[in-house]
Amino acid sequence: MAHLLYYLSISMIIATPITGFILLIDKFFLKKNRAKDTKLPWYIDWSSFLFPVVAFVSIVRCFIGEPFTVPTGSMQPTIYGGDMIIADKWSFGMRYPLTNERIFSKAGEGVNRGDIAIFKYPEEPRINYVKRIIGIPGDVIDYKNKRLTINQIEVGLKDIGNARDPETDRFATETIGINGDLKNEHSIQFTPYSSPADMGLGLHQSFPLTVPDGMYFAMGDNRDNSLDSRFWGFVPDIYIIGKAHFIWMNYNCVLKFRDCSRIFTTLK
Repeated sequence: MAHLLYYLSISMIIATPITGFILLIDKFFLKKNRAKDTKLPWYIDWSSFLFPVVAFVSIVRCFIGEPFTVPTGSMQPTIYGGDMIIADKWSFGMRYPLTNERIFSKAGEGVNRGDIAIFKYPEEPRINYVKRIIGIPGDVIDYKNKRLTINQIEVGLKDIGNARDPETDRFATETIGINGDLKNEHSIQFTPYSSPADMGLGLHQSFPLTVPDGMYFAMGDNRDNSLDSRFWGFVPDIYIIGKAHFIWMNYNCVLKFRDCSRIFTTLK
């Protein structure tokens, strides 16, 4: 499904200039030699129908906002499997279609610790991931025994009770410093037992580590059930797609009549 959506997106971007070019050729050259009541050739007829549609959708998806469906619980309790989210395309810098290179900004601009980012999975760019940005370029990250340290400052953590799913997990409030007195406070989920990451198993590299230029360190809010930068490395800036903004729908609400309260929840 992820690959199908990827190829559909690419097809729409490519179809925009092709159909537009066909219409221009028809307007300035072909139309002059065509009788008034002559039936339009199929490629002109189809281009007339498709161009405004694909152009509008492509502009919205590339520069304004794009919907994504989250299939797993790696971001619980902030985002649950089934949540359909909208990611804005301007918070992290506008990008060129296809290449995803920045247009008016430099790598790192607009991306802060604590932001929820949609990005291309570094090990399979056709798949989109959603995680929280924990480290920006130059940050020194350490993670031991479920405690996160950024630049030698331990991140604030307060246990707030049992998780929803599974009930054996725990919820906690995590507070990450952004800049000066600015802080990002959000909820995370963790298991009270030792996880592979707690024991240093399967990690991409050992802690502490330094985030390189043009890269980010991302983690899921469901700390003990998330395949993130701990296991596959850093996120290149060129793979960043957008900032997760709010939940506009939840397919469990439609199919199972539950989680409807999550609709229109703002993400932080």
